[in-house]
Amino acid sequence: MKSFAKLAVVGVSSVVLFRLFATLFLPMMGMLFGLLAMTVKLALIAAVVFFIYSLFRKKEKEVEIVVEERPAD
Repeated sequence: MKSFAKLAVVGVSSVVLFRLFATLFLPMMGMLFGLLAMTVKLALIAAVVFFIYSLFRKKEKEVEIVVEERPAD
């Protein structure tokens, strides 16, 4: 009978601890995954905007400077 009482106490305490864990930890994990997803979405939007910007911007003309040496006197 003593082992049955110990088993019942362990079962009840595990249910209570699981409920406490679920009410505290799982919402935090959900918020963390939500923030991670929002970060990925914003990075993807920024990459698309930069890609479109790079397609439509005008290319600057490269100026080539030629340096010639003078013959020694």
